[in-house]
Amino acid sequence: MSFKEWVPDASRFWIYILFLIAFQFSNGMYFTAMGQMAGSLSLTMNDVKMMGAAVLIGLTMFFTLAFRLKFRFPNQTCLIIAALGLALCNLIVPYIQSTPALVVICFIAGFLRLFGTFECFSSILPKIAPTHNYAVFLSFVFFVVLGVIHVFDILSTYIIYYYNWHYVHRLAIALMLCVTLGAIVFMRPFRAMPKLLLYGVDWLGMVLWSIFILSLIFVAQYGEQLDWLHSTYIRVALGASTLALAANVWRMNNIRHPFLELAAFKVRNLLQLLVLFLLMDVLLSAQTVLQNTYTSAILHFDHLNSANLEWFEFIGMALGALFSWQAITRLQLPHKLLTFMGMSFIVAYLIMMYFLISPATNIEKLYFPQICCGFGHVTIFISLTVYAQATVPFKNYFQVLTVLGLIRTGIAAPLGDAIYERAMSGFMSKHLALIGSDTNIVFSGIGAETLHATSLLSTLQELFGWSVIFGVAVLIAIAGSRYKDRIRKPIPTLMALYKMALRKA
Repeated sequence: MSFKEWVPDASRFWIYILFLIAFQFSNGMYFTAMGQMAGSLSLTMNDVKMMGAAVLIGLTMFFTLAFRLKFRFPNQTCLIIAALGLALCNLIVPYIQSTPALVVICFIAGFLRLFGTFECFSSILPKIAPTHNYAVFLSFVFFVVLGVIHVFDILSTYIIYYYNWHYVHRLAIALMLCVTLGAIVFMRPFRAMPKLLLYGVDWLGMVLWSIFILSLIFVAQYGEQLDWLHSTYIRVALGASTLALAANVWRMNNIRHPFLELAAFKVRNLLQLLVLFLLMDVLLSAQTVLQNTYTSAILHFDHLNSANLEWFEFIGMALGALFSWQAITRLQLPHKLLTFMGMSFIVAYLIMMYFLISPATNIEKLYFPQICCGFGHVTIFISLTVYAQATVPFKNYFQVLTVLGLIRTGIAAPLGDAIYERAMSGFMSKHLALIGSDTNIVFSGIGAETLHATSLLSTLQELFGWSVIFGVAVLIAIAGSRYKDRIRKPIPTLMALYKMALRKA
């Protein structure tokens, strides 16, 4: 009903879908452009990764405020604010060389990106799931969010390869201006319910939680570069995270409406969900660290060949979303079994990569492992999020999503990357020493480059092997865990959500 009356009913859903895709194409920092950004802006790779982490944390912090902002502004206003804000972030990022300023801008961009995304999803929810079946809705959500991001990564790789990384930001600006124009032309400032003011929002709490998690990410990201606790910066970051956490705990017990309530940390099986997301992201770091090292340093794939692998991961995600939808809604498989199956596909990916580590491996042999990885990734996301919706009281549901996001999109990925990078450094030294101690190799006249490649191959295969062992241990832990599914609760209507938010305020 937020559209103008002359807009055909059949086209309104698809206009929202186009808006949704445009928001997934827009970001403050693009992972495919990390190398070019580091060179152009005189940044290190850790600086650029820190910017990427800030985007994800900004996105996570939006969950707690999702319905408060939706009930405060009309649909048209929400879309315009998010689109123009993202356009401004993309406009200024290429011209700033201050890392702290870029981190703040990327945090804002992540917040605005989910602002626009949530507005689109919440508006088309009745069309996707008329019966308010959350499994159907989440299957669609994660396919769009994770799948479209992979498509954009492929598209941005081609743009960077033939032009430069500035054109990716220009494309994002153009898309956001199209969203703004579409919102002005097709929509009206319609409000389906009375305005709910932003009174009582704990903005300081949001800042403190952001400082806490970003400080921990800083330690995980820069620890190797700055020599861990020998660096003053690392010690200051740990101190800042400790003080921020203490302030947040005090505020949870002493103010009326903290950003994250204490009840959100006491929900049933929250620790189990946090651990599962953490383990999943640590295992998936093998793809981002080990596989990328293998394809670039051993197989010498260029950017286009590496991007083509993402098509098969996208196919796996589509199959995973379709399977999860059928498994939960029609087959009614237990969430524990679905989680076990998703993790099994990730472990299958690790096993296949262990046997494929060789200089003679061609790109076609990597297609099926990518499909398995994408399938397992999406399946676990959908299963655990649907389980959280079925077991967490709705009053704390979006706060629990924020807590899960702090692990899932915050500390887990940098921690996994740090573990694998540290392990690669240690195993490389060990294998170089073993090869150097072999007198037959020393007197055979093999060059230093060949010795390094041989050591790297052995290191990658050994790390994939340890990852398989760790993954099998995770599967055993999932099989031995005990939790029961509750009856799935339907999503409350928007009026019920409004009444709940009004009572809370």
